[in-house]
Amino acid sequence: MPKATSLTPEALEPQMATPLAATKQRGQKAKAEKMEPLQIRIPPSEVKAIKLAALQDDFKSVSDFMLACFHAYLEKRKH
Repeated sequence: MPKATSLTPEALEPQMATPLAATKQRGQKAKAEKMEPLQIRIPPSEVKAIKLAALQDDFKSVSDFMLACFHAYLEKRKH
């Protein structure tokens, strides 16, 4: 059983939580390039395959995986 806390004026003050907007978001770097959202429509079976491929290749996110795919496409187009 936890210890009882004495009821002092300081203990009765509400605790101020840090707003989520004021915290560093996961995966962001200090000098990260600004990112913009991009929506695409893909059949559910393909979505599952894309997520699985990104996970298997240890990408941090599906966005990183899709960006790598795009760069590979551009490289292939050059040749």
